[in-house]
Amino acid sequence: MKKFSAPLSVLLMVWVGLAFICQPFAASSAFSQSAPGGGWETEWNKTVDAAKKEGQVMIYSTPSSALLSILAKAFVQKFGIKVDWINGRGEELSKRMQTEKSAGLNLVDVVMSGGTTTLTVMKPHGLLGKLDAALILPEVIDPKNWKNDNFPFVDQDHNTMAMVGTLQRYVMYNTQLVQPDEFTSYKDLLNPKWKGKITINDPTVAGTGSAFFTMLALDVYGVEETHEFMRQFVKQEPAFTRNRRLQGEWIAKGKYAVGVAVNMQTAVDFLKVGSPIAFARIKEGGKVGSGAGGLSIAANPAHPNAAKVFINWILSSEGHALFTKNYGSPGTRKDAPMEGIPAEFNPEPGEKFYFDDEKGVLYRGTMIKAAKEILAPLFK
Repeated sequence: MKKFSAPLSVLLMVWVGLAFICQPFAASSAFSQSAPGGGWETEWNKTVDAAKKEGQVMIYSTPSSALLSILAKAFVQKFGIKVDWINGRGEELSKRMQTEKSAGLNLVDVVMSGGTTTLTVMKPHGLLGKLDAALILPEVIDPKNWKNDNFPFVDQDHNTMAMVGTLQRYVMYNTQLVQPDEFTSYKDLLNPKWKGKITINDPTVAGTGSAFFTMLALDVYGVEETHEFMRQFVKQEPAFTRNRRLQGEWIAKGKYAVGVAVNMQTAVDFLKVGSPIAFARIKEGGKVGSGAGGLSIAANPAHPNAAKVFINWILSSEGHALFTKNYGSPGTRKDAPMEGIPAEFNPEPGEKFYFDDEKGVLYRGTMIKAAKEILAPLFK
């Protein structure tokens, strides 16, 4: 397997940036200021024993089944507790959880998904519980083990946290069809040369597509200019898809020359096998956020003790290292491994990037509505 590396100075830039995301929430939290309690061993042992009696933990996950398989194998070897999961887009998982709630069913324990879905759909519908209430292990609770000495909660209510800090690059291209200097600005996407040769992650639903237009509106061009950009983008007749794997495959195989808002984990998979793809270095910048690497607990977990054990394990040094290594993005723990992290996921010296925050996440709902209206001609 090809190894990737990035200069330490570059990685530090990412973590300094990530600190600005997490600090406003964690710094105001009594949790982040507290020291590990002395009686944690008793609580932990009781929780593990109860979890073993429950026998399993159910995870709804945006990260791939391949990653979940690796985590499940390690978890069952350590605790003897089975891991089941359902993999899908955040929108699909949230709808499933809403349907189950309406039917009075508690089937899910842990949610691994992006901030858009968790903060704009799952949280408002009461589908998530307080994550800090599930934390037991001192090495997880102690803020000194996390970047910037703060536990990386994403929201003020502590319903979700960021396990990774991914630099989302929004333009990926096939190197056999595109030259690197052909994409240096997002406005290059409007060049008539690329008409019919672009695929974009569907921006009319929660995901990287809507996050892309949100960044343009809040960080780059402003709302009105972004709306005009979208109207011009319609003329390019881009192909929409909600299938992350399929979008990456289209670009890797040359069906489309350019991909917009490609899932970063999908990109890792194709980079690892040597596909002819690369990310454009865009002067307007990218976004640092948790990607699909968010972690939450269900409001009424089916296996509450098993859920706690899994959450504490995946946030421990052992579990977090396994997750970040196979997810392919920088982790939020200080001891997260750097080996194998693609250089593309870290900003280069002098490169512009923005930091994801709750305001941006919540604004995505507004951009989804705008996308449905402005891009409507593409769905006729």
